[in-house]
Amino acid sequence: MEQITLSGRVVTGIGEAASFTQVTWAQEQFIAKLGIDPYPGTLNLILDIPEELAKWANLKTNSGRVVTTPDSAWCDARCYPVQIAGQIPGAILFPEVRSYPEAQIEIIAALPLREQLSLVDGDKLSLTICQPLSVRAALFDVDGTLVDSVQAYRVVAERAVASYSIPITIEMVRHALNVNHPNFWEMAVPANQPNRAEVMKEIRKEAMRQWPEVLRRYGGLFSGVRETLETLQNRGLRLGIVTGSRGDSMQPLREAGLMEFFETVITGQDVERRKPDPEGLLKGIAALGVTPDNTVYIGDGAIDIQASHAAGVASVGVLSGAGDSALLSAEGPDWLVHSHADLPGILKT
Repeated sequence: MEQITLSGRVVTGIGEAASFTQVTWAQEQFIAKLGIDPYPGTLNLILDIPEELAKWANLKTNSGRVVTTPDSAWCDARCYPVQIAGQIPGAILFPEVRSYPEAQIEIIAALPLREQLSLVDGDKLSLTICQPLSVRAALFDVDGTLVDSVQAYRVVAERAVASYSIPITIEMVRHALNVNHPNFWEMAVPANQPNRAEVMKEIRKEAMRQWPEVLRRYGGLFSGVRETLETLQNRGLRLGIVTGSRGDSMQPLREAGLMEFFETVITGQDVERRKPDPEGLLKGIAALGVTPDNTVYIGDGAIDIQASHAAGVASVGVLSGAGDSALLSAEGPDWLVHSHADLPGILKT
């Protein structure tokens, strides 16, 4: 599919969008429909060149993704996913008002774009309209992507350290999952903990003992995973798993009979170097007999996007796990989506 770009001049807006992007109903729809938890306000561009105006007019004939208002004080808006400056996912926001200037474009993103891109009024900025990814294979992370396990990790950590009064927070767990910390307990157990090495050994052992029961009670498959996998497989995509874990979190997939969808499974035990090193992804690609340029990796953490870049594959960040919209946006994924259920809308063969 032909790549469509728009280029405009950065200008200062009148500030009304800051309120709109933070209205609860609008914010919820931005997250659900675009994978974007918007930074307050919008970045405004003016299209000065007739060719750019023509492309924008043509794009507006597409209905886009509609944010609908339940409040007559506001208007509906159409949204068009874009890559901003080739590196940050965002969306053009087009309010459905008669008087809206034809040459103006407003952009939302999870990051403060002026700061992130060092923009000032008058700077030129280019947007690439996001198109469905044409791929032959899709490789999946597991935790936070197919299996809802982040809270289960918090619970099992809390239980494992209960005898030592070591504080565990969900922020600690999310951070460890995003950076693929090689030893969570090294991070969690204070350096001045008496008999620290022995304590970490006992904690690790207790966590492993409790994990199956905790995962069953506090985790499980995300809703609709089977339907997503069936849709992608029916389109001819070859599917695989690349996870940094030892594979314990795949039990819900096994119990649901979903492992048959995956032609290859690469776990942390199959590699010498953990994500964001691309070793696991490259092994998965080789096992499927495809090439990096026709493969996509879907994951919920910063390291998943980093590994995708390192392996030369397309990347999709999902908001269902460890990473939030701003954190994933900063890594430059090709697409941000709310969950696995959005994949059929952005992947094609």
